[in-house]
Amino acid sequence: MPANSRAAVVFIHGLAKKPPASDLLKLWRWGLARDNPNPAVFAPPNRGLDLSADGLPHDLNYWADVFYGADTETDFSSYYEANQELELLSEGLNEIDSSLAPPTSVEGALFVATVRAKMTAHAAGLASAPLPATVHPSTTGSDLEIAAWLPESVKAAIIKKAALEAYHYLFDEVYTRADGQRFQVRQVLRQRLIEQLKALQERADRLVIVAHSMGTMIAYDVLRRCPDCPPVHTLITLGSPLGVTEVQEKLVGDGAEGVDFPAARLQHWINIYDPLDPVCGVDPRFANDFAAVDGKQVEDIREDNWGNWRHTVTHYLAGPRMRAALAQACA
Repeated sequence: MPANSRAAVVFIHGLAKKPPASDLLKLWRWGLARDNPNPAVFAPPNRGLDLSADGLPHDLNYWADVFYGADTETDFSSYYEANQELELLSEGLNEIDSSLAPPTSVEGALFVATVRAKMTAHAAGLASAPLPATVHPSTTGSDLEIAAWLPESVKAAIIKKAALEAYHYLFDEVYTRADGQRFQVRQVLRQRLIEQLKALQERADRLVIVAHSMGTMIAYDVLRRCPDCPPVHTLITLGSPLGVTEVQEKLVGDGAEGVDFPAARLQHWINIYDPLDPVCGVDPRFANDFAAVDGKQVEDIREDNWGNWRHTVTHYLAGPRMRAALAQACA
């Protein structure tokens, strides 16, 4: 029987419709592995991390199918920034209208309205950032790049999607997909992540989670509220909405007065944020929100990326501080 790897990594994607799981995993691996991405923002040397070359097992926790089924993004011809055209297929953000059902309760409707209002107000106050130089596709992977420029109407639609997906998860709604299949959202997504972590636990000495956007809610919820979750060495959250008060109120552990560090199942939590990211920017720092437990507390790291849409996962994966944190967690 082969010896265990020193670490295994689970990626958890964020909001909206996605490409098929294999293509999305390819995008994450490329975003993490490319050397010196956008050197005008992140000064070289900024070496990438190639998990496969390093012999580290890794997988993607894929949950977009619960909401969108087989309706995935499949056109990969224009995943790059060019002429300020909207090319956001790989983030599933090219559609203005959301297919998610509205809340079924007064409490749920208030939650969605409040979260949308906070994110919208923050986005409206953001200073305009310069657009990066045009990036043309190539056979090495830059054709998977995501545009940074967004019209206001699309920003509003993305914020709406974020609030609705958070609602369906946190309120554990029974969601009926367009094809008629029904899911108990929170229970299904919890179980998927737990099973994936247990499978990788058999192949590595330690587990590391890298979660983006709405995926950070699933990660924290499982670590804090699911006793059958295996121990995790490091959680890295990117562009996370966990700072939003209304989100926190739905994640408080049993017997706790507020959200806290999930110390029973987690050793280290590193939260990486860009203050111009409209999804996390409402309250991007967590150390003052999530109470320390047993001497463990969140480490907040600011890492500005680029563009007018700072929530893009490949931009977060390009950051040298993010890469250093992941390399250390896997060492």
